[in-house]
Amino acid sequence: MAQQQLDLISPSGGQVRVALPGSAPVSSVVTGVRFAGGSYGTGFQIGPRGYHDFACTHVAPATLRERLVVHGREVLVAEAEDGESSVATLIGTYHELMTVFVGPAPRRDRVFSLFNSLLINDNSGGMVVRPRSATLLDTMAEQVVVAVKGYGSVNIPGPRQASALVPRHAGARTAHGEVWKAAYPGGFAFILGCSRGVAEVHLANTAQECLDWLNEIDVAWRDAS
Repeated sequence: MAQQQLDLISPSGGQVRVALPGSAPVSSVVTGVRFAGGSYGTGFQIGPRGYHDFACTHVAPATLRERLVVHGREVLVAEAEDGESSVATLIGTYHELMTVFVGPAPRRDRVFSLFNSLLINDNSGGMVVRPRSATLLDTMAEQVVVAVKGYGSVNIPGPRQASALVPRHAGARTAHGEVWKAAYPGGFAFILGCSRGVAEVHLANTAQECLDWLNEIDVAWRDAS
């Protein structure tokens, strides 16, 4: 089976190589990160350019309420039509950094302070986002999600979180490691353990073609031991 290879950058700056069998197109690559310190935590999603507009049009219809500039980049703040949620998104050169709030759009100074507390480096391979040292925040969790049309999605946690996903018992062998069926209501989910990475794989269905696709996936973090 033909193979395609993606070299991606996680929000913390880690580099992960994802080998996918077949030639089915990758429909999206989205990453996420959560920072926490003390009793405070906040999460962000990173998508390609157009991510904000897509979310505000198709996911949770929202109206633009505010524009401001942080780090020399425009930040858009939109509020859902029902007023129960709002989003703020920094528009980078290649990617967009989004966070979600509960309730109406927050004040301008709160949004500015949030994005100003981050160190952001955007390039074609991915957006790296870290909290400034003065915030005393740390990266608690991160993930890289690759969706492939007609087959499913590969959700890759950062190396620090990966070990918690792997069962203690042996799994079924795959081309690059082991696989376990995951308890996931209403879906076809599997835990895939490779020699240098772990992923939660959600299949579009359990047809043999999708199972064969799962068998050939390989995930490898560059610095994973």
